[in-house]
Amino acid sequence: MTRALFAKELRETAGIVLLALAAYVYVATSLTGIRVPPMFLGEEGIPFVGGEFLAAFAFVSAVLVVTLGLRQSLGESYRGTFLLLLHRPASRRRLIAAKLATGTGLYLVCSPLAILAYAWWAATPGTHASPFEWSMTVPVWKLWISMVPLYLASFLTGIRPARWFGTRLAPLAAAGLLVTLVQFVPWWPVFLAAIVLLAAALAASIFFVAGERDY
Repeated sequence: MTRALFAKELRETAGIVLLALAAYVYVATSLTGIRVPPMFLGEEGIPFVGGEFLAAFAFVSAVLVVTLGLRQSLGESYRGTFLLLLHRPASRRRLIAAKLATGTGLYLVCSPLAILAYAWWAATPGTHASPFEWSMTVPVWKLWISMVPLYLASFLTGIRPARWFGTRLAPLAAAGLLVTLVQFVPWWPVFLAAIVLLAAALAASIFFVAGERDY
């Protein structure tokens, strides 16, 4: 049953992930000097320092995790398929866990490809006339892991039985603000602790709402 749940989630989110991968490829190739129309991005003076890649990566990743979270939660409600899923021989907690594991895994696997591809180009001698150290990639890696709470907040927003213009968007707005603020924490242990605590709180809220909600 768990394998069937994973297969269902992968099938239903494949289109979103493929579009995100195409966007990541566009970002990485554009900043290496390959002119891919439409030309929204230009080359950075120094890779990972100019801010172009960080901003583009943040935009694509945010759109990806928010779309994934809402598709996996709100999409089921709109289509009326939650009732069908809940009648399967699997607990509600197991169903939600499969969804969260799939969404989180898809993001964590596909998004680093853009970082690694751009960093590989930047580390290759003769590709640009500026210095490069792997430590320059730290801000984008911090942003990468920070998107996990944003995904969980999007999922929580989708399953909450509240009004859109009331409190339904509160988790997403709060997570977005906290994720932005935590980027300025310079100490990795404190940064990671904040991300883990935020993700754990959101995951606990998701399981609580999913367990109490009457579908």
